Amino acid sequence: MITRNTAMADVLAPKVASALAEGQSLGIVCIGMQGLRRLRIHAGYAAVDELLRQSAERLRAILRPGDEMIELGSGDYGLVLAGLKDSQHALLAAARVQRQFEQPFDAAGQPVLAMVSVGVAMCPEHGDEPELLCRQAEQAMLQARYEPDRMLVCKSRITPTGVDPADLLVAINEGQLSMWLQPILDVRRRRVVGAEALARWEHPTKGFISPGVFIPVAEGSGMISHFTRWSVNACLQQVSEARKQGLDFPIALNLSATAFAERGLVEQLLGGLTLWDVAPRDLVLEVTETAIVADVRRGANQLRQLNAAGVRVSIDDFGVGNASVSYLKEFPATEMKIDQSFVTGMLGDLRSLQIVKAMIGFAHQMGMRVVAEGVEDAATLEALGDLNCNLAQGWAIGKPKPAAEYMAELKAEPPR
Repeated sequence: MITRNTAMADVLAPKVASALAEGQSLGIVCIGMQGLRRLRIHAGYAAVDELLRQSAERLRAILRPGDEMIELGSGDYGLVLAGLKDSQHALLAAARVQRQFEQPFDAAGQPVLAMVSVGVAMCPEHGDEPELLCRQAEQAMLQARYEPDRMLVCKSRITPTGVDPADLLVAINEGQLSMWLQPILDVRRRRVVGAEALARWEHPTKGFISPGVFIPVAEGSGMISHFTRWSVNACLQQVSEARKQGLDFPIALNLSATAFAERGLVEQLLGGLTLWDVAPRDLVLEVTETAIVADVRRGANQLRQLNAAGVRVSIDDFGVGNASVSYLKEFPATEMKIDQSFVTGMLGDLRSLQIVKAMIGFAHQMGMRVVAEGVEDAATLEALGDLNCNLAQGWAIGKPKPAAEYMAELKAEPPR
């Protein structure tokens, strides 16, 4: 059964009551399609309409008797799945959803691959109140965008108050946000040669709040300019502090597509370099494929200005977006980051290994260095060295740490 334009919580309420009365579990699944606006611009409205029609059909095809599907908005769907036993069973259901999007769609005569994130909450494991369960599934979906397989079962209950833009503004103004650093390793020389800056939020009463939660809040509420300003200054402050301590390494800063679209970004970045007395070469700006193709001409112009000033540019999460390879000739990128979904587990998956090998070769042909994300074991690191990968990061190399702690350890134990 498909219910259109109906609040998911309203549909869920009687099902929750019935499941609780019968001692059964219930799965609430949120599915979000990504890149629709970009596709609409480049392929046209008819293509997107056809994509949405076909995606609904594919989801309808996997419904069992008693399951229900709700269209929550353009490219957003909710599934209510009866009889799920536990979180592992829920992940199997999420994987089944993902498989419906592995094959291209024929959208108005154009082959299109659609990318989705899937989040799941379980009743009663994650609560028994319909609206809160829906919100937890949606939160899991937002966080799933940062997972290698883009699936996530709710890890913890959210409070009824949640996180809103006012919370984030207070966090920025009152110093609740902090910058953590994760090491980047030179694969051949086996020494740390850089770090990636990662924002962290420790709320005084709600505890740790995931970037997968607060970054979408910033993007969707008009707060992204405030957050970007904080990120730029916090990152450059750490570069400046590292220099004072005699540490010589650049720091990479990731900017979201929404931040990249903000006016005055170039002036803000160059002004920050002057303010903190940081050499442009010590800043690596990571830009996702999504940001690149959102406005090709404007994006190319911004990156050329930054590159001309000496700022290095890295294409982040390469391979998971829909950017055409032809776009790369327009952008003065100095690095390419291979997404962790290809790197993690590549030794057990020949196709992933071949894709990584091809990406490394392609990047080198384009005159770019390659950074592999998601390196979780020594064997993968060794294999990347055999493939002539330049740089790597992941838990096998080092987990993110508060910047002060990271620099203290690096200073006490200089890289070999």
